[in-house]
Amino acid sequence: MLALRAASTIAEQLWPGTPWPALVPGHGLPTTEIAGDFVLLDHLAAAEETWGRDAPLANLGEDWWVFACSGSGDGWLLSRDQRQVVAFLDHSAGPDALPQLLGIDAAQWLQLADLMAQLEAAQDQGLELAPQALALMEQLAPGLSAHYPYTLS
Repeated sequence: MLALRAASTIAEQLWPGTPWPALVPGHGLPTTEIAGDFVLLDHLAAAEETWGRDAPLANLGEDWWVFACSGSGDGWLLSRDQRQVVAFLDHSAGPDALPQLLGIDAAQWLQLADLMAQLEAAQDQGLELAPQALALMEQLAPGLSAHYPYTLS
């Protein structure tokens, strides 16, 4: 069975003793693979990704910073304002890539990453729980399943 867990619970499991929210440029968290398409970057790798990506239309470094990557090179962006809005940056769009808003914040992104880790573990055991994962995504943020950039199988 899949479940939505509190961001603080997930953070305590991944980074014991680290309070959540801790996602700001220069944070002290290590690079951590939470799920296949959810790899949180340490602050140095995040800076390299933010300034090294060829996506001029995305305003990286000004409006957004890359705080995580997928296993295929896509980027997870966090707004540089206090709202901590999360967006997705599709690497296959190249220099024309634009942030795709997901309607979630950093804490909800961590919950989504944890949910995908649970789904991956269930699939490794031969369980098909994608419909439940989609329902939980909607519970996390209405419309999220429609904006989620990957297909759940």
